[in-house]
Formats: sequence, structure tokens, C-alpha cells
Amino acid sequence: MRQIRLLPLVALMVTLMFVVSCGRGGYSEKPPIHPNPNMDSQDKLKAQSEHTFFPDGASMRTPVEGTVARGELREDDAYYRGKDAAGNFLNKAPIEFTEEILARGKARYDIYCSACHGVNADGKGKILDYNYPVPPANFHEERIMKLSDGHMFNAVTNGRLNMPSLKAQVSVEDRWAIIGYIRSIQKK
Repeated sequence: MRQIRLLPLVALMVTLMFVVSCGRGGYSEKPPIHPNPNMDSQDKLKAQSEHTFFPDGASMRTPVEGTVARGELREDDAYYRGKDAAGNFLNKAPIEFTEEILARGKARYDIYCSACHGVNADGKGKILDYNYPVPPANFHEERIMKLSDGHMFNAVTNGRLNMPSLKAQVSVEDRWAIIGYIRSIQKK
């Protein structure tokens, strides 16, 4: 009786060993078996390459005039560019600086700004230990304190003098939060 119970288990083990031993673990000159080869050898077009399918000979289609990618519409110039309708920098930020936003601004400032501008925004960051040729701005100087929020937003977004652009690393909301945090430091 016990042998009858073990028979299916032994048959399963033998089958399993047979299947595993027939794998392609060794080197072979033969190509792999492809049950559906059309997925491996289909035509594809590389970006910026030529192709005869379209009359202009290009493989890529240009987007329709006025097309905006989903989630990329930036109609609010005040929020996304720090400028008013006339193209002038905003004096005040278009968002309210709540305690939550200021805390977020401090966290983002510590990550992206303090290495150059210092923890206290005095322009004495760690970068000065490496003989940086032009010292970073001291946010407590009168000329910096008089800058509009829109001007500061533009500097963070596009860079200024030896400061690189941070628009790829810092979201729009976080850029405004950093400015709010800097303004809160300046008030103290």
C-alpha cells in the first residue's frame, strides 16, 4: 500500500529531473527555439532615422502644432515662472507659506542649497572648503533681501551666475517652499 502512494511521487521526481536535465545549460551552436518568431524579428524605426514609409522620409512624426503632453500644461505664469501677465517678476509668491510648506522648504533647502549658501543662509557653505572661486550669495545682504520672490524663483529655476539650474531636481512647489523658507530666515 505504501509503495502505491510513493509511485506518483517517484514518477513526478523522475519527470522533473528529465525536464531540468534537458535545459539549455550548455553551449550550443544552434539558435534558440522560438515558438513565435515574429516578435523577435519585427521591423522597428529608430528615432531620427530615415524610412520610406512616410513621404518626407522621416521615421518620426512631428507633434501637431499646439500639442501639450499630458500633465505638462503650464498656463499659470505666476506659479510656474514667477512672472505676472506683463512678464515682470512677482513681488510676492503666488502661494501662501504655511508651516507645512516652510518645513518642506527647510528640508529642500538643506538638501539643495545649504552646501553652497550655508545652513544659516549666510553664504558660508561647505563648498568654500574646496576653494570655490566665487562665493555664493549671502541671503542676509540687503540687495538679496530686496529681490522679489519671482526673481528668486527664476534664479532657482534657471540658475544665476555660477549657480546651476535646479528645475530638473526641484519641483515647482518645492522651489516656492524654498523661497518661503529663505524669507522666514531673513525675517529672523
